[in-house]
Amino acid sequence: MVSYSNLSSGVAGWRAAVLFPLVAFLISRLAMLVIGLVARDQMLDPVEYVWVYHDRVWLDIWGVWDTGWFLSIMSHGYDHAVSTNPDTPSQANWAFFPLYPMLAAVVADLTGLSDFVSLLVVSNLCFIAALIWMRAETADLYGPKAANWTVVLLCAVPGSHVFSSAYSESTFLLFVVGTLAMARNGHWLAAGCLAALAVLTRNFGVLLLVPMAVYFVERELKSQTHKAGWMAGLLTAPRSRPFPAFAAAVLLPCLALGGFMAFLHERTGDFLAFVTIQTAWGRTADWPIMALLRPVLELGRFPLALWPSAIAGWVATGLCIVLVWKRQWAHAAFSIVGLAILLTAGLLSLFRLVLPIAPFFMMAGSLMACWPRIGFALLPAIVLTEAYLIWGWALGWPVY
Repeated sequence: MVSYSNLSSGVAGWRAAVLFPLVAFLISRLAMLVIGLVARDQMLDPVEYVWVYHDRVWLDIWGVWDTGWFLSIMSHGYDHAVSTNPDTPSQANWAFFPLYPMLAAVVADLTGLSDFVSLLVVSNLCFIAALIWMRAETADLYGPKAANWTVVLLCAVPGSHVFSSAYSESTFLLFVVGTLAMARNGHWLAAGCLAALAVLTRNFGVLLLVPMAVYFVERELKSQTHKAGWMAGLLTAPRSRPFPAFAAAVLLPCLALGGFMAFLHERTGDFLAFVTIQTAWGRTADWPIMALLRPVLELGRFPLALWPSAIAGWVATGLCIVLVWKRQWAHAAFSIVGLAILLTAGLLSLFRLVLPIAPFFMMAGSLMACWPRIGFALLPAIVLTEAYLIWGWALGWPVY
């Protein structure tokens, strides 16, 4: 028999787990929508704005820059050659992985919605699911107060509007959160499937193999190696009961990446077309530490448009240090390797690209739960910065 107190606690738990993320999502998206509409209404020279994907402005403000590449994949698949268009010289949609536009294509076929609106539907549904899952995972790791702060940060952090736009960030975030949660609980096949989906959303997803391996060592090998030593523990690992499932989990994202690379080779003659095409966007290799220091070293001539990414890089570096200090080894490994690889391509779009690295938000939420006064003091600056960025997004500023 279910007692009244148990029922009440169950309802309260549901409200915290689902209702809070939904309310935070709706309030933040409504505020962004208003800012975007006002920005478009105040646009000084509408003729220069070239990204028009819908005749209703309240929808059109959510598409800019890379949105066109996802739409091109939906409309005619992957390019056979680089673009000769003077607006996109030597560029091609090979840089963009297929799962996000494929999901949108399914939505378009099922509902009859336009390709652009279908992209928005996928983004927002994935973001809502990611918020709910992220809150549950953070509550398990750091407690309910940290979980609520994490949701607030995801909805308000500078760049959060990208999660609701025709970009793949929210889809990738969902699979990242899911992979980390499944791996932490030892559900290796589920983790491998979600990691494979992450890879098909972005090549960055292959880095999820790092936290998966760390979790496997922590869960399955730590006790064995403590008793018999590391070498003996590693030698006995292939005979352990969970090892076949873990091996399959590792193989799945590798197969996903290999399959896409094989497709690109058939289409372009280059297995690494998604990497080599990046030079067309002006991305060049850089040392991670130099990318972080360059804003200071070039203070007088550092581009204004890159300052949001520079600040994001510094904050992310600090959170990596805290993750190590807190001994969250799997999250720390994923965050450090991920941030380092992103920084090797410079600061361009970094503040957007770090958004799906879920451990950053979990740890930031934990810190704000420990020091709520600091959290509430920082929140207005965070919200105002995001308001500034959604204003620029709606006007097509070159900061993405």
